[in-house]
Amino acid sequence: MMMVKPVMESAEDQRPYWVREMKIEDPEAWYFGIGTSEESREDADDEARVEFSKMLEVRVDSRVQHEINEKGRKVSEAFQMKNTVMSKMILRGIYVSERWTDPESGTNYSLIRVNKNDYNKLIEEEIAREVARQAALNRYEEKKREESIRHQETMFKLDSAHTAVKLTEKQQKDEIREARNKRQKDHMEHIGRVYGEYNTFQPHTCLADMKNAEIDPGRHTLSVKGALNRPGFVSASYSVSMFRLLNLSLTMKMHRNRPDRQDATLKFKILDGIGKIYRVSAAISFSQYLSTLPRIQGFDGLKDVSLHHEFTVGGMMNLSMPNLYSTACLQADKRRVSFGWIAHPLYMHLEEHLGVFVQVDYFPQPFFRNPYGDKWQLQPGVQFMVLQDKLYTTLAYEDNHLFNLNLDIHF
Repeated sequence: MMMVKPVMESAEDQRPYWVREMKIEDPEAWYFGIGTSEESREDADDEARVEFSKMLEVRVDSRVQHEINEKGRKVSEAFQMKNTVMSKMILRGIYVSERWTDPESGTNYSLIRVNKNDYNKLIEEEIAREVARQAALNRYEEKKREESIRHQETMFKLDSAHTAVKLTEKQQKDEIREARNKRQKDHMEHIGRVYGEYNTFQPHTCLADMKNAEIDPGRHTLSVKGALNRPGFVSASYSVSMFRLLNLSLTMKMHRNRPDRQDATLKFKILDGIGKIYRVSAAISFSQYLSTLPRIQGFDGLKDVSLHHEFTVGGMMNLSMPNLYSTACLQADKRRVSFGWIAHPLYMHLEEHLGVFVQVDYFPQPFFRNPYGDKWQLQPGVQFMVLQDKLYTTLAYEDNHLFNLNLDIHF
């Protein structure tokens, strides 16, 4: 009996079809991916997954393009849909269907194969879910955008209302301010029309014994004062004025008919009737004075007398109030602070020929107080302009105990 030797199949015939052809039979019915690796089976599996994803991406791209063409999707929405569907489909448990290792070369082969009909249904379901998700997201974004627009409109209305209120308040304030300014302007014009002449003259330079900021009307002035209730000589002064801005005066005061105090004062006028209605004048003064002169027995005693000179800087100010036909005066230095008020109640008939005044004095240093040592003195009086800018007469109650008559002669 003849023995038949079996024919051995070649190694190439032993390889699976998908390894030999690098494709599967009936590829139209399957999504597949084939991977190879000479290193390891895991690398072959990974390459098979990559190839499978490429084939799957073609299908997903086709469906997404359909959404763009048929339903007017935005490109950004389609791109997001594709990425989302691809991620979820790849994560749907894609397993390696077959593996084969070449016994001669050691090359590893991996095959992933999924039925197209079944997998297409999954793709459609996933796309439908993604479409629904994007539709819900779009509705949410649209609602959010509408709420933002409504909020902006509400804020705009509130801002408009707030702005309108502000404008109304500003308009009301402007109207009130304009009305107040108009009233003030009308008041000032009324004062100017009715009392304007009162500002054309300067009040006399002295009340009872205080000096104000004015300069004597004449170049030279001589003043003499005497007591009426206790007859005697009270004081005398001489002054010279220059340019209606500068005045130098020398004053000697008596007590019990003997020299008691003396001073020399230089006054410089720095403000001359500033203001349209309420006019302000101011001056500064520099004084050298002697107080409580020693009793001298004859001229031989002069060589034994030691006199102590003192100095002070002072200021004077006047404020004219024509609606009251009056002027307020202030004088201050380290010897005294005096406030005076002179009014001309009959100005419309007598002009400044008759003035009534009151003077309040504070003496911080005992040397300059009256014989009773009073810190405060109230000195009222009456002033007459006998000859305009030439002769003034003043009758005043001074030093809290004397009725004095003063004559001022300007020449």
